[in-house]
Amino acid sequence: MNTSNFTRRAMLALGSALALAGALPAATTAQAAEAAGLDLSRYKGKVVLVDFWASWCGPCKQSFPFMQGLAGRYGANDLVVLTVNVDRQRPAADAFLRQVRSTLPVVWDSKGDIARAWKVNDMPTSLVFDRDGKMRFRHQGFFPNKAAEYEGHVAQLVREK
Repeated sequence: MNTSNFTRRAMLALGSALALAGALPAATTAQAAEAAGLDLSRYKGKVVLVDFWASWCGPCKQSFPFMQGLAGRYGANDLVVLTVNVDRQRPAADAFLRQVRSTLPVVWDSKGDIARAWKVNDMPTSLVFDRDGKMRFRHQGFFPNKAAEYEGHVAQLVREK
């Protein structure tokens, strides 16, 4: 399967999941997400956690060390953690990243196109995709007492080789 087909499949899977949840029609969601510029096809065969965050979000400050830890525990062949920032002003986001000492990759979504496409309204929101590009888990908010559950979801998908 070529990467273009994987991208379409991942976005359609995401769109289908959102459509089932009553969010948007699958085609609309998939097209908007592709247009927004988040290309998951680069990560074919890996579990991907996509986390939406903002500099003004208190729980986001707690989630970054958790995500950084996840990225460190799993090899680059198993897990990719991508963060999507929705701040309108990049300096605030840059200051936040320095404060939490993040080395995670950031996709800048200052217009909110990606967040809108995936119906993300709460910060943070994490979407966890399996190795086939299908969204399997959606975590809205970050609750430290649920960290084991979040990590369990990732571990489950990593084991599904």
